[in-house]
Amino acid sequence: MAPRAPPVNIESGFFYFKCPRTQGDLETFWARLWAYKKASIIAPLHPGHVLTVTNYMGSYHGNPSSGTRELPPLIRQCTGYNVTMPLLVLQAPIQGGDAKWSQVWRGVMTSQDFPDLSPVPVIIKLFQESYLGFGPEIGDLWGNSEYAEWLPGARLAANEAWAYDRMRALQGRTVPWSYGFCKCLLPNGEATFGHVMEVIEGPTASTTTADELGLDEVGIFNLGDALATALHEIHECGVLHNDVKEDNVIIHHNSSNQDCNVVLLDFALCTTLGPPPEQMEVVFQDMLRITRVFSALGIKPRTRDWFRSRLQMNVPFSQELAELDQAGWLAPRKPPSTKFVANWENL
Repeated sequence: MAPRAPPVNIESGFFYFKCPRTQGDLETFWARLWAYKKASIIAPLHPGHVLTVTNYMGSYHGNPSSGTRELPPLIRQCTGYNVTMPLLVLQAPIQGGDAKWSQVWRGVMTSQDFPDLSPVPVIIKLFQESYLGFGPEIGDLWGNSEYAEWLPGARLAANEAWAYDRMRALQGRTVPWSYGFCKCLLPNGEATFGHVMEVIEGPTASTTTADELGLDEVGIFNLGDALATALHEIHECGVLHNDVKEDNVIIHHNSSNQDCNVVLLDFALCTTLGPPPEQMEVVFQDMLRITRVFSALGIKPRTRDWFRSRLQMNVPFSQELAELDQAGWLAPRKPPSTKFVANWENL
């Protein structure tokens, strides 16, 4: 069973995108993106820039459960469609440049409707199509191609909006709070969708090592448990992450008792999970990517030890580990490659 794109129609509603229908339309579309990219050299995004927000949809949070991080008062007020456009000010770039699925900035959010409420530090994730790289083909833009090399910004933003709506119970714990989605006009004239969300401090698995974190034997296994539990909870929401890697995992570690907590980022490439047992045919690919995180931290040899240990235990994610075992991924040999993931040695 192939994973399916989230059921969000990007030809209507908030995430509207007019898909090119002919080769001529596609060439015009690509020429326009190339012109935007050249214009961004003259009029780039920069610290202090105030985004021109043309449409905003605040996220719904309901009543946050216990154990979640605090939701700022301003964000509680900016929910749904009926809000004044917030002021979004860029402060410092986090990720940028060519061939990126998004341009990511630290920023601050305020609202003229609520001048007495404190400004909120935010992450602003812009799905800027002119910097996505690659030359899109008609098949990449139209239809339900989950394996397309190029996805429009509307699709990436819609994917995240769908995932965060499904994961409401996890926001403020294992995924960031989603504050809302916007459509804005950039200095180069390009209209772009953006995701405004919580700032999570802490190192990612790409910026630290197990030694720097102070992980001992217990800590390594606790980290594996934290990752697997977070992924299991995401899967329970019907979401397949598809992009579990060291850049997308923030790690919080207490060296005194070796407790570990993780926050997973970036759901722009997510797909849906069907009902059990169909979903188990694809869900293990997320779990297998724990190997990549361990490898980035310099503890790849311990991955199989953790897998084997937890396979014998009655833990919430046992079934997903059993799928890995039945597929031969935990055997002491080089496993075969699949259409979903590279082989063990390359993870």
